[in-house]
Amino acid sequence: MANAAMEAPTERSCGSSWTNLPSELLGLVLSRLPSLTDRVRIRVVCRAWRSAARQELSRLPPPLPWIVLRDGAFVALPEGAVHRMPFPGDVTKLLPAGRDVILTHNDGTLSLMDPFSSPSAVTPLPYLAGVLRRQIELGLDNAALGIRSVSLIDKVVVSEHLTAFLNGILKVIITSGQRRAEASWRPPKFHYVVDIALFQGKLYGLIVTRHPVEELYIIDLSDEQHVVSSECIHNTPRDEDEDEDEDEDEESDDDTSNSEYMIQRYLLASCDRLFMVRQWRINQPPILPTDSGIVQRRTCRFEVFEAVDLNSGHGQWIKVDTLMGHSFFVSKRCSNVLTAGAEGDCIYFIHEGYDIRKPADPFFDSGMYNMRDGMVVPLLPETAAAEPLAGHDGPFFPTWLFPTEI
Repeated sequence: MANAAMEAPTERSCGSSWTNLPSELLGLVLSRLPSLTDRVRIRVVCRAWRSAARQELSRLPPPLPWIVLRDGAFVALPEGAVHRMPFPGDVTKLLPAGRDVILTHNDGTLSLMDPFSSPSAVTPLPYLAGVLRRQIELGLDNAALGIRSVSLIDKVVVSEHLTAFLNGILKVIITSGQRRAEASWRPPKFHYVVDIALFQGKLYGLIVTRHPVEELYIIDLSDEQHVVSSECIHNTPRDEDEDEDEDEDEESDDDTSNSEYMIQRYLLASCDRLFMVRQWRINQPPILPTDSGIVQRRTCRFEVFEAVDLNSGHGQWIKVDTLMGHSFFVSKRCSNVLTAGAEGDCIYFIHEGYDIRKPADPFFDSGMYNMRDGMVVPLLPETAAAEPLAGHDGPFFPTWLFPTEI
């Protein structure tokens, strides 16, 4: 398997005893290797192992994701191996799109890259770049602002039928269908888009009002009329057992959105279930000197809500205290759910903060939050995290990237 990022050893012949290793046994070994890097190394040992690994491929849990750091380095879980890719010098942002990444360039163009099998090959995306420029330039007096705004895209979600971009907190841009319909959608006044996700073939938007109240919208693009329609299917999250204390709890939610805490929200789809995740960060007022050694915005807890009764048009948010053994990976630009291969009932999160008080450690506010006991453990061992600390600064925003077997 030719991949510079993996730095795999040269294939060599195996002794007869290793060549005859049963494929079932090799599959058992591979199933205990959550790292894509380790799985690739197993496959390149010899032809017999590569053939056996292919036979076991469908039975393996997905490999653990990689973390993209600010300088463009990729850090593999769980071992912390660092891989570096040959990015073009004019790249301004990296947006995960499945196993691929979409690169934004400083001239407003877009390109596609597969960092796992062909990191040196970059494919231009002129149609998508044109859609973004046209939709962003609507209402702008200066077209050059639209070109620069392409690099402000925060997230992209892709399916066979549509591609949707989150442009800041005020616009969702969608292109869909064989006729290449395109349009943009804005939430109501004083409403802000905090995340988008695809669920059962539909595009959902998580909206927050200034109160704050979370609302869930279905956003649909008509191929015929090139217009976007939306439907708000629910707003205020509530515990399933809080009927008597509903007013009090809503008031409490407002209180926790003050200067003491910052709340980041994520929308995740998992098979037949749609979830909203709240991440609570302690937000200490910046009254201390920068050399005090005290930093702010440390994650203290998570809350998870499931969207139910969506087909009725009167959906509800129900708070849940278990992930049913699944693992959630959350970040502003890419979130995902793994049903196997990672620690169950845990939420993996990464440090995305960027301000003048940011700590030198790119893994400062990152970890694995256990839903059972509320404890947080580091994503990487201290020794494994040492190498990325040397040069983490750069133009990119940290995010998850989910590989598939190569």
